[in-house]
Amino acid sequence: MVIVPLLVALPTACGQKPPAELLTGTWETRTTGETRTVEFRADGTVEPEGEELQGWELLEAEPLIVRIIDLEDGEVDAELTLVIENENEISLSGEGRTMRLRRVE
Repeated sequence: MVIVPLLVALPTACGQKPPAELLTGTWETRTTGETRTVEFRADGTVEPEGEELQGWELLEAEPLIVRIIDLEDGEVDAELTLVIENENEISLSGEGRTMRLRRVE
């Protein structure tokens, strides 16, 4: 049980930002031929382009899990597996699909 927290802390100890900090920011993805943006905010909200404001939380386990939360009823709308490729590229997977996202500069 001690191994998992050490693995989660390892990127920070090696000079890399913590996963929640890396996720925070504006990202873009191409889906069905169009580019869409999504902004993960440090206050725990996320705003996908053209959709309502939602909440998010990161479960720092292996694998990393991002929960998308309905702000009105507090229900979890989705649990997505987060893979951080580098500071500018991530992927979110769940419900049978994977979205690759690139940080917007």
